[in-house]
Amino acid sequence: MAQTLARSSRHLTISSLIPKRLISSSSAITRPPSPTTLLFPRRPLLPISPAARSVIPVSPPRFTAIRCLVNSAGNLSERPPAAEMAQLYPGCDRKHWLVVFDRKPDGEGATKQQMIDRYIKTLASILYSEENAKKKIYSVSCEGYFGFGCEIDEVDANRLKEWHKDRNIRFVLPDAYVDPEYKDYGGELFVNGEIVARSPERERRVRQLQMSSSQN
Repeated sequence: MAQTLARSSRHLTISSLIPKRLISSSSAITRPPSPTTLLFPRRPLLPISPAARSVIPVSPPRFTAIRCLVNSAGNLSERPPAAEMAQLYPGCDRKHWLVVFDRKPDGEGATKQQMIDRYIKTLASILYSEENAKKKIYSVSCEGYFGFGCEIDEVDANRLKEWHKDRNIRFVLPDAYVDPEYKDYGGELFVNGEIVARSPERERRVRQLQMSSSQN
């Protein structure tokens, strides 16, 4: 799995992560790609944002083309203007970022709360405040993939990548909506340090959007 991730991350692109991104040999933007599934042993139980989907391996291995490339260090290059990205991928404004870990934080035996605490401490390392970090994290994922969404500027996103590049953070990517109507980035909603459940209707909607996009 590690070798597969390493190979696939060399020429990765930012398209529709959770249900919206793939990578192809083409480097030009054609039309917004259809979503794909993560390349984990099983389909993730939680919706993932379109941004991360392009860098997390998928099964079957399909990818979409976009000029916003991600190299093996998780850095962005040849990026189109922010306005162009936001038009193609609603919510992709470079103010909302998806932080993806390459393995389960704090080891395989870590509880969900321990993982969330690690996410908070990770963001607090650049914000210098755990309370501030709790307010900036808007989503978390503790199964299927490990990571969190946070609202920070691009300077802080780059600092987060640099400060943790030798640890187990694999990518820090611009996030994008899973459900544009509700401005929902996917994962489990996280508000002021607590997981907040979606209404049953919204939960069904988000899951259906993910399933539908992963079949295209």
